[in-house]
Amino acid sequence: MELNPKFVTLLRDGDCVCNELVVPHSFFVKHSAKIPLTVKLSMRNGYEMWLDFDKKKEKFIGLLFLYANFCLKGGGSLFFEYCGGFVFKVSIFGCDGSEIEYPRVVHHLQTAKPRQVSLYDGGWSFVSYVSLSRKATDAVVVPQLFIDRVGDLVPAKLELVVSSGHQLVGHFKRKECKISGLGSLCNMLRFRYLNQFHILHFNYVLGNHFNVTAFDDSMAETPIYPKPYEHGETNMGNSTAFEILVQPFHMLRYCHGVDVSVDFRDVRDWWNKLDYITGYVGNHCWCLQVRKRANWKRTTIHDGWVEFRNDLDLAVGDVCVFHWRNDSIRNFDVSVLKADSNV
Repeated sequence: MELNPKFVTLLRDGDCVCNELVVPHSFFVKHSAKIPLTVKLSMRNGYEMWLDFDKKKEKFIGLLFLYANFCLKGGGSLFFEYCGGFVFKVSIFGCDGSEIEYPRVVHHLQTAKPRQVSLYDGGWSFVSYVSLSRKATDAVVVPQLFIDRVGDLVPAKLELVVSSGHQLVGHFKRKECKISGLGSLCNMLRFRYLNQFHILHFNYVLGNHFNVTAFDDSMAETPIYPKPYEHGETNMGNSTAFEILVQPFHMLRYCHGVDVSVDFRDVRDWWNKLDYITGYVGNHCWCLQVRKRANWKRTTIHDGWVEFRNDLDLAVGDVCVFHWRNDSIRNFDVSVLKADSNV
């Protein structure tokens, strides 16, 4: 099923006194043919307004009432989702990245009353402006306003679902105000850092479920699908897999690392001194931190191992086999050979 296309607009002070809004060119090229010349913006609180779509200038025209009615200022952002026909759903985010508390207001031409916005009707969202942050590899900061609103409902273990349908196993670190486990996003697109995305949008819909949408520097949505290496792009060694034999000390509550044997140097030598790999079982995936120590001679899996171990119900004597996925050096299909099946 094709998902609704999306784009984001960052608001500057000058934008909020202008009657026009530029549609990202990449979004326009891909979707404008099916969008009519008049569109309706639909907000979560029931606010609706009609705009002209100038296809020559690639702009929406007629936004002054929206900016005024919602008291919008520079530093926030608007999230657009095209739902087909003439309808765009729009969400508003403040300067801190958290979705705003929507006022009880409707457009002056409407006869309907405003709706109460709640978690049970579309969830709550926040955005992370990752391109503006320091080099991020696996985690993003969660706005305090979002935590104040729904933080007590968010469990420690998360299911982060991206556009490809893959389900990243992430974690909400309440004390640090962070969500981790996002290194798999980088691995899917062969990015080194999360900062190579421009914005990440997180929508929480109760339970442990977040939908994650990524946007590139054009502000249009970036599909998240594992990207294989091109033929001949890498000079691979003889081995495209490595194995982990689960030992008793791997089962400790606070495991201090799982060594990747030197026997698999053809695989591990591709990784950086501090790196992240992704293990896939079906549509679920786990991000694992790897470190190289002792003059690069020792490679160890650290962060993510305990969750990976527990989720797969590993036991002493089990063997985890990591096979290169689509010849990507940081993406692996994982199969588990249970110890009790080899007796």
